[in-house]
This record gives sequence, structure tokens and C-alpha cells, in this order.
Amino acid sequence: MLRTLFRRGLPALLIMLMLPGLVRAELAVIANPHNRLHGVDLDTIARVYRGEIRHLSNGVRITPVDQPRGSPLRKHFYEKVLHMNEKAVSRYWSKYRFTGKRKPPMVLSSDAEVKRWVASHPDAIGYISGDSLDDSVELLQIIP
Repeated sequence: MLRTLFRRGLPALLIMLMLPGLVRAELAVIANPHNRLHGVDLDTIARVYRGEIRHLSNGVRITPVDQPRGSPLRKHFYEKVLHMNEKAVSRYWSKYRFTGKRKPPMVLSSDAEVKRWVASHPDAIGYISGDSLDDSVELLQIIP
């Protein structure tokens, strides 16, 4: 009986215990710790990621970096912050790419790359998994 419980019940129990962490993955919008981006709201972050603004009202230049195409983080960020899916964002940038007025964020390959880039560029802003957050970057917003 005990053997049956371990064979059938333990894997299910482990999955159930891990599921809340997988479902509740949070995004951390981050910036370089030496900039003056304190208090930036999600609307401003969305405008930055749509290329509508390159400088904040206080004159601080801001340069966004993005996660790779197809990334679950990118999908989550676009849906929660830009209120668009990845396909709609691609169409959006196709429209503006030819005008030269707006430039899409530079795409980096991973959380580690985004964090490294943001930590080493004073005007950078990015987003990573909340699990990847450390003191090399400044937390601006948590997106559930």
C-alpha cells in the first residue's frame, strides 16, 4: 500500500506543490540602479516599449530592452503592460519601422542577458522573471 501511494500519489503531490509557483510567475520591470527612474508607472513603461517616448518628463533618457520572441516572459509582459499579444506587437512595429520615427526595443537572449545589459547601461530598462531579481538592478514594478 505504501509503495502504491508513493508511485501514484507522490508525483501528483509534487506537481501540485510546484504549480502555484509556475502559475504565479511574476515579472520584474528593472532599471539600472544609478538612474533616476524611481516611481515610473506601468503606463509610462508601456509608452516606452511602444517607442512613444525616449525621455521621461524629468529629462532622463530611457532605452528599453526586450526578451526573445516566443518567450513566455515576453508574452506575459506584452499582455499585461501593452495589452497586446506578440503578433499584434509585431504588426505595430511593422507599421512604424519604415517611418523611422520609432524603433523597437533591442532583443536580448535571456533573463541573464537583460539583467546584465540593464546593470551596465544607465539609461536601460527591461523586464525579467521575479526569480532572477537581485541587487545588480533596481526594481521599478512587479507585474503579477
